[in-house]
Amino acid sequence: MIPIIDFRDDNCVEEMRNAYTTCGFAVFTHVYDEWLSEFADWKPLIDEFFQLPLDVKQQYAYSGVKENLGYNWLEEERLTPTMPGDLKESYNWVSPDRMQEEYWPKEIPEFKLMAEKIERIARMLSYQFLYRFEKVLNVPTGKLVEKHIDGSATMRMIHYPLHDEGEIKENQVRGGAHTDYGSITLLWRFDDVPGLQIYDKEHDEWIDAPIIENSIVLNVADMFARWSNDILKSTPHRIVNSDLSRPRYSMPYFVDPGRDVMIENITKDPAKYPPISAYEYLKWRLAQSYVDDNYTENEEVGKDGSLHLPEESEYSISNTL
Repeated sequence: MIPIIDFRDDNCVEEMRNAYTTCGFAVFTHVYDEWLSEFADWKPLIDEFFQLPLDVKQQYAYSGVKENLGYNWLEEERLTPTMPGDLKESYNWVSPDRMQEEYWPKEIPEFKLMAEKIERIARMLSYQFLYRFEKVLNVPTGKLVEKHIDGSATMRMIHYPLHDEGEIKENQVRGGAHTDYGSITLLWRFDDVPGLQIYDKEHDEWIDAPIIENSIVLNVADMFARWSNDILKSTPHRIVNSDLSRPRYSMPYFVDPGRDVMIENITKDPAKYPPISAYEYLKWRLAQSYVDDNYTENEEVGKDGSLHLPEESEYSISNTL
């Protein structure tokens, strides 16, 4: 069962400790209540962008793994590299100091200003969560937050279009099974269409994530798990074809450390992993999901990163698709 945590509760940190040392996921309520109107205003702009003609959206085509910006069209990303491309399209943007002007869709005048505001809210919330994770891990206040102040966080809006069952390839899903790459991921959902499933390793089964209005789903990602020496769990998840008759929309905020940060054990226990460059690891993982002719693999990072790739021997891909 995926825990549901009230962000305002006095026991929030303890509930987070229980959730992220076992499940790796939790659903949080009352996180962004003061900004509900901003997110309500933002949703129509998401719709407007994805309704643009494909050739217009492709003017803002994906930059490649180095900057991780722009638009990915249907089936371009493979979250499980051995499976067909995912049944989704997406658009990435980042903080104003890193965003490149040519990737803002000029067809929607209000888009840039509102997207920057949404990213700023997500960034503030991510710091609040990171402060709580410092308490979970019993590390000095600010130790984790400071490594993300100049981080490489990425905001992404995702559209999973409706499909006819006859159009789907074998083992093709809306989002293949994977773990996230960075520190933590904050996920907003804009409808009640199911699909997000979390892998329960203990029982070897996939669990549906609960759908709660105005909540945030937060999961630990690979770099955070490495930092914590696997005290915190980076858990496989996927988006299955639960209801292809309806489109589905979501918006993850991928919180990553600064590009010059090394990921190394912050606990007092013997390290399970060698230090690894956050930026090199992020690029390597992205390159497993996208075709990028400009990317040159770092062999040492690739050897180490392969430990975190989805493997059929670890969890079943085909059941309940």
